[in-house]
Amino acid sequence: MVTTELPLSPREKQLLRRFAAGKTDAQIAVRLGGDPEQVAKQRARLLARLGISTPAEIADAAERLAYSPSYRGVT
Repeated sequence: MVTTELPLSPREKQLLRRFAAGKTDAQIAVRLGGDPEQVAKQRARLLARLGISTPAEIADAAERLAYSPSYRGVT
């Protein structure tokens, strides 16, 4: 179950939105900078920290923790 008490950094929110959108580590690395291995490590740490693993849980977490009313979409 996702905890809502953990504050997410802007970078973590970006990552979570892109994970929820089904972006690959390579796609995220190109868009946000870094390399795919770095993104994979960040993915593992963030998902472990949030206690989630399934695509449905990732989407739910992104909806509740990463999106803001002014957010315009993932690219």
